[in-house]
Amino acid sequence: MIARPDKTLRGRKGPMRIKWIAALLCVAAFFFIAYHISRLQSLDEKVSLAVASLRAPGLTALMKGVTALAGPPALAAGSVLLALLIRQRRKWLSIFMNLAICITLNLGLKQLYARPRPVIIPPLVTEGGFSFPSGHSMASAAFYGFIIYLISQSEMKPAIKRAFSALILLLIALIGFSRIYLGVHYLSDVIGGFLISGLYLVVFTAFVNAYIDHDETLSDRLAGKGSQNDLLHSFAHAFDGILYALKAERNLVIHFAMAALVTAMAFTLQCSAAEWYILLILFGLVIGSELINTAIETVVNLVTPEYHELAKLAKDTAAGAVLVIAVAAALIGLTIFVPKLWALAVQNFF
Repeated sequence: MIARPDKTLRGRKGPMRIKWIAALLCVAAFFFIAYHISRLQSLDEKVSLAVASLRAPGLTALMKGVTALAGPPALAAGSVLLALLIRQRRKWLSIFMNLAICITLNLGLKQLYARPRPVIIPPLVTEGGFSFPSGHSMASAAFYGFIIYLISQSEMKPAIKRAFSALILLLIALIGFSRIYLGVHYLSDVIGGFLISGLYLVVFTAFVNAYIDHDETLSDRLAGKGSQNDLLHSFAHAFDGILYALKAERNLVIHFAMAALVTAMAFTLQCSAAEWYILLILFGLVIGSELINTAIETVVNLVTPEYHELAKLAKDTAAGAVLVIAVAAALIGLTIFVPKLWALAVQNFF
């Protein structure tokens, strides 16, 4: 008797295929816009002038509030709120991973294309850096788009899912519109940002679904492909170890979440390149030490499943090493952020 393909698997393959086709279309559309960016200048300026004609005091205040919802402080606060609402450690991991990626998503592309900010209309807010693609558009579509993914995975009724998703899509569109209205981006900047985030969401949600929500391993996926001792398989096993520890160890998730929140703060306070290097080293030290601690605890449990004074000493010493590194990292972080926060407070309140 010939086994028939599982209908559930076939049902999943269809939507996944559509998602990857959509991702490829996003890439193609983005590079089309990027390649023809100079030809789109005239159209962009006409759209900016038309949108600027709508300016009014009340609408300006609304658009400033809307655009702030895509800034690092709002995304960080939104991530913390999501973590409090969704009391699942695995979801915390994907939430804060998404936060870190959302904030850093557009830096390389902005430097690559180096498009100047619009000058056709006076800007209503002050922004630094280049224009293409729109960072706020990218961050909003990536962050709030991931919330739509979380809603789709929830146990809400279909009608409620559709209603919430429609409201979030409207918010994303309003954030993109606000960037044009405030005079800091062109239409093509906003569309380019949305397209890159579309690609990102397909890749990231596929990663979360496979490796965080359903416990697949990269080493299993590579089984039977090449030598088990080659470099690719070594990286795959290291990747599996990191993900396992992140999913199993509460403290490691907390360290990871703190790293994501510090990343948001560093962008908000405009840390220098040297300060970023220090922060990245500290992230690596804290998370790396926690991984070593997890490995030591696992080996001790394997060798001595029952209670033993020496086993306790080994575990306590490893945990103490993590604590020392974490406290040192926190003190160094304070020396970076406290002067910046004090200067910001003096500038705004004194």
